[in-house]
Amino acid sequence: MNGTPFSFADCEATFGAECVEWKAREAREAPRFTPEQILAGRRIFATFRVPAPQPAREDSPAADAA
Repeated sequence: MNGTPFSFADCEATFGAECVEWKAREAREAPRFTPEQILAGRRIFATFRVPAPQPAREDSPAADAA
């Protein structure tokens, strides 16, 4: 992770146009999650902390509305 957002255009430029169809087929043919795997994932994600909201900056439009 280098801090730049993911781009399909960059991916296609790096790996070629054929990789798009290859990855799409790979995703279509991937096995689906079982109900047990889904529940296990939900239990894991439930333990994640939600970050506190950032205070509104003075120059933001939301601060003007308040």
